[in-house]
Amino acid sequence: MGRVGSRRWLLGLAVLSVFQARAEAFEVTSGVSLGGIQIGTEPQLAASPFLGLAWRTEGGFLLQVHHMLSITIGRRVGVYDRTALDLGYAWKTGSVTIGPSLSLYSVMACGVRACDRVNGIAPGGHAQTVWYFAGRLGAAVSASVDWAVGESRFVSDGPVVMATVGPILRFEVGSQ
Repeated sequence: MGRVGSRRWLLGLAVLSVFQARAEAFEVTSGVSLGGIQIGTEPQLAASPFLGLAWRTEGGFLLQVHHMLSITIGRRVGVYDRTALDLGYAWKTGSVTIGPSLSLYSVMACGVRACDRVNGIAPGGHAQTVWYFAGRLGAAVSASVDWAVGESRFVSDGPVVMATVGPILRFEVGSQ
C-alpha cells in the first residue's frame, strides 16, 4: 500500500472512530409503504416493505442505510429494489434525510406504442422524512428520482420517479 493509500485509510479510520465515539444511538427502522412508481408513460401502484439502519449523533446528525423492495401490483407485476445511503438531521420525534441510491429492477413499462418488461439498473437520489407520533410508531414519506438504464424494445432509458407513504417502526439498539 502506498503512502497516499495509507493516509486515506488512517484518515477514514480516524473519522469513523470520532463519529462512533459521538454516536448517541443506533436505530433500526422498518415498515411498509404504498405509493406510485412511474417508468415509461404509465404510473403503477407499488407496495414497498423497507428496512433502515441509522446512526444518530448527540448533535442530531444522522447517517442511514435505507433498503426498499417495491413490488408493483395490478396487471403489471414487477420488482424495483433500491438501496440508499442517506445523510440528514434527526430529532426526538422525526428526521429528514437525503442521499444517493442505486436500484435494480424488473418491471413492466409502457411506451408510446406498447408495453414491455424492462430489466436494468438505475442510479439516482432518495429523500425521506419521518414523524414519530406515538413513541416508536410513526409515518414515513419517501421520494426518489432515478435514471433507468435497461433493455427494452419500447421504452428508452429515462427517469424513474417514485413516491411512497406508510407507517414506520423505530427500535433503538443502543445508546452511549
